[in-house]
Amino acid sequence: MSEVVSKIVRENIRNLQPYQPGKPIEEVEREIGIKGAIKMASNENPLGPSPLAMEAATRAIRDSYLYPDGAAYYLRRDLAEMHGVAPDQLVFGCGCNEVIQLLIGAFCVPGRDQVLSHKYAFISYRLQTLAHGCEYIEADVDEGLGCDVDALLACVTERTKIIFVANPNNPTGGHLDRASLEKLLAGVPNHALIVIDEAYHEYATVADPDYPKSQEYAADRPLLVTLRTFSKIYGLAGMRVGYGICSREVADYLNRLRRPFNVGLVAQEAARAAIADTQHVDNAAQLAKEGIAAFQKAAPELGIVAYPSLGNFVLFDVKRPAVEVYDLLLHQGIITRPMAVWGLPGHLRISVGTHEQNQRAISALKTVLA
Repeated sequence: MSEVVSKIVRENIRNLQPYQPGKPIEEVEREIGIKGAIKMASNENPLGPSPLAMEAATRAIRDSYLYPDGAAYYLRRDLAEMHGVAPDQLVFGCGCNEVIQLLIGAFCVPGRDQVLSHKYAFISYRLQTLAHGCEYIEADVDEGLGCDVDALLACVTERTKIIFVANPNNPTGGHLDRASLEKLLAGVPNHALIVIDEAYHEYATVADPDYPKSQEYAADRPLLVTLRTFSKIYGLAGMRVGYGICSREVADYLNRLRRPFNVGLVAQEAARAAIADTQHVDNAAQLAKEGIAAFQKAAPELGIVAYPSLGNFVLFDVKRPAVEVYDLLLHQGIITRPMAVWGLPGHLRISVGTHEQNQRAISALKTVLA
């Protein structure tokens, strides 16, 4: 029976390796026979959602028998005001993954167009490109695993339709400074969209006051798209709200492809309330900054390398197969993310937790690396 299905499925889908999410904490605890495990694998906000967001979600659930506002009118209005753009310059998705999917689906012709990023970039760029039957190109990176702008631009061809750059990048934590971003934007030809993924923007602005925001350069660049999300610092990963900021023309085409009611009613109201709680955002950003500093301080003592990061996570070179360290940490109740699927078999990514969780993770690292 499986052969019957495999004969008719598209070849690019048959050869595609799907994204493998982690297991629920409860299932990990059951399998290993432990209690009190902490998840430090998915770059979630350990403070959780804003209390204002939780209150708004609770109120909104009473109306969840109704379809959500398909245009996200009030959330659109609030975000447009926050970003200083017109409401019709926003496109909403069920997380940024959907916006990435919309961009490739709307602008890339299968079998003809190329999507460009660099090695060790956010894995969804590659997965969505291959799922759409397009060619995915990875440029070389610099010695610190960061985006090499010259190498990236050297890979641009007439077939390049979209260039994805996460700033900061997940999983490496590296970022483009202002001069590098300006060089990239100046070098992109006018037949390619340039998509700057700023999922960790709010963390980056606290960690580096000169961190460049791509929308500062959008006025004369109709092919520039900025991605933002409520999954990270706003603590609403389970709500799935992401969005793109772009020109009206780009937004119009994306909305032609976007599914109706793709962002739920409860999620819209929670996101609106989360925007208003600026203190919660500030607290989360400061917690991440302090946690990264603690991990980076501990790394030399552990005999491993911690890469600089402007996100809420740290990439470690553990100097051995990372899956072994991951498994040992798992038995200590610390759930992390080995990076072999990104092409980094000796690297481990650890999300920043609370102060107590960070210290527990550092202690566990000392134990398993001894």
